[in-house]
Amino acid sequence: MKKNIAAVLFVTAGATLGTSVFAQSKSFEGFSVALNANSSSVTNELSSGGLSTKIGDTSENFTLQAAYSVPMGGSGVLGLGGTYALSDFNAGSLAGGSFKGKDMYSLYVEPGVLVSSSTLVYAKAAYLNMKGEASGFGATASENLDGLGYGAGVRVAFGKAAFWQLEFTQSDYNSKSIYGVGFKPSSFNRTLGVGYRF
Repeated sequence: MKKNIAAVLFVTAGATLGTSVFAQSKSFEGFSVALNANSSSVTNELSSGGLSTKIGDTSENFTLQAAYSVPMGGSGVLGLGGTYALSDFNAGSLAGGSFKGKDMYSLYVEPGVLVSSSTLVYAKAAYLNMKGEASGFGATASENLDGLGYGAGVRVAFGKAAFWQLEFTQSDYNSKSIYGVGFKPSSFNRTLGVGYRF
């Protein structure tokens, strides 16, 4: 169901555009910044010696976002941007040890379609990076992890230059080994943000 989010939103956008005049993209052009609140449902796959198990967790954090968007035809908008997390990302615990992500950031591309002069529906594809940290029994070790993210959202302009946004994304990181235990985190993320366009 998560993988169908973008398809559903774009089908809806296409149906709306089919019955309306092409909107102008002025409400979403140019440089913008935003503060996002994120809630994530996390799955971490652990493996060692041919055995594997999955642990789960939830994580809430805030991210800063900076982006630049350009018009693509009468109703299209293409955004390029990045995010940086202001706190750690919980990735589960097991047998006295815990896993978390630090220094998380993303770089993304975001094609969108206007469904009205103030509402943009968009898809997102992102490169992800974080420092994965395992701690327990008085020791801590870390490895750099990267991955891919994808999803979709809606952005609504209000006032002269402000906007709010709601998006759903899936994040899948590569597998790394710490203390001989492989771990591979992934998460389904719900994001609500407010921003300002310059």
